[in-house]
Amino acid sequence: MATLSASIAAFAAPAAPPAAAPPKPAPPAKPGNPNLPNPPAPPTQPDLPPSQGQFEGVGRIDQVTRNQGGEIYRLDLSKALPLVRIEAKSKLGRSKVYSTNLVTDKNERIPVRQLAGIYVDEASQAISSELLNTDATITAIEILAEAMGGESALEIKAFSTKEAPKLALGSRVPDFSCKKSIDSLLKDKLDPIQLWVSRAEAAAPGSVQEKFAGNQLKDQVADFIATMKTGGSYTSSTYLLTLLNFFADQYNAVRAGGVSEPAYKNLLQGTFDVIVLSVQTELPCRKYPSASLISIASDLNKKYSAMPDSAKAKPLYGTIMNKIRDFAPAQYRKEIAAANYTFRQADTEGTNYYKLFVSSQEGSFLKNTHRDMSAYAFVVAEQALTKEVKLMDIEQRYQLIVEYQAKYNSNTDFPQAVAGRYLAILADQSYWARILK
Repeated sequence: MATLSASIAAFAAPAAPPAAAPPKPAPPAKPGNPNLPNPPAPPTQPDLPPSQGQFEGVGRIDQVTRNQGGEIYRLDLSKALPLVRIEAKSKLGRSKVYSTNLVTDKNERIPVRQLAGIYVDEASQAISSELLNTDATITAIEILAEAMGGESALEIKAFSTKEAPKLALGSRVPDFSCKKSIDSLLKDKLDPIQLWVSRAEAAAPGSVQEKFAGNQLKDQVADFIATMKTGGSYTSSTYLLTLLNFFADQYNAVRAGGVSEPAYKNLLQGTFDVIVLSVQTELPCRKYPSASLISIASDLNKKYSAMPDSAKAKPLYGTIMNKIRDFAPAQYRKEIAAANYTFRQADTEGTNYYKLFVSSQEGSFLKNTHRDMSAYAFVVAEQALTKEVKLMDIEQRYQLIVEYQAKYNSNTDFPQAVAGRYLAILADQSYWARILK
């Protein structure tokens, strides 16, 4: 199992190229590389949909915590439904909403951009999300919120075109803490699970003996999963991954159709749920930088590839593997935004990940991951260049124009669209805006 590593280090800036002949004019209207996504547009307040044909459901979060950093509150839908938008309104005091996520019936989380990093005041109108352009069936809404300066309460409205959503405040997402590691406690709680598994496996299928062992096993599994989610404690990343692989192996090994099979499936899913929460609510003692997520996902991919297609755990294990991999670009986006990189540093990051993207085979495990990470790095590079160009003299700007004109013309190991945007910043904005349309 790979050891969790630190965040990606900044690459050293390459030396500026020597003076060159004046650049050749760019060929007219070559399209940019279609494989590289355009920079994400800044969020705007959405056009609200007409209320006709929509059904509204209301949930309430009373006594929002005043603990710094807030807590995650979960509003469960009594019936899973697709949602078109949601609203947040203060019913008491002032709250800060750090993030809002929709939880799908596949346990995937969809971020709600307009309800993140906002303050909700009692005197203000309800704040609407963007239009939720997804057909996914939603089972819950998770909101990370904190009361600011006193008591506060939030009202959350959900809108669906199917029927009125019924929202109920469920259990809070565990408030993990570095104060207490429960690795040793979980190791002790594995013993009775293994005991009842061995008894169930030794019993005749369908016998009273197997059913009795199965009932005891079900209780032990529920207790184990609840312990992993104990507030004020944490399970180390290394041990969570050890458990994940152990439960997958045991799930594959036990008798098909027996009582041990669903027990290990639930343990595998429960461990993954805690890993997801751990990534989303990082602790100083348990961090998941993008490099570590890629390393973890790659190790899981090796194990997944070695499983026969008949392995019972393979479908769920594959879902877990892909989900951990897909966390990496978003994590990297936060890292590079906080790194305060220069243009050269961010451009080097983007170039390195882009080379990994174009050199990998179609359909390879990390191809799209490297594509997304390169796109995020290039966005940061453009932002840095926009600031730095104001401090450059004519010669510095010219040398960069020569360099990126050549990259634009070659369109091989560097995305043409990105080179064009750099040139638009460095030279004649209107000219490059025309040819890049």
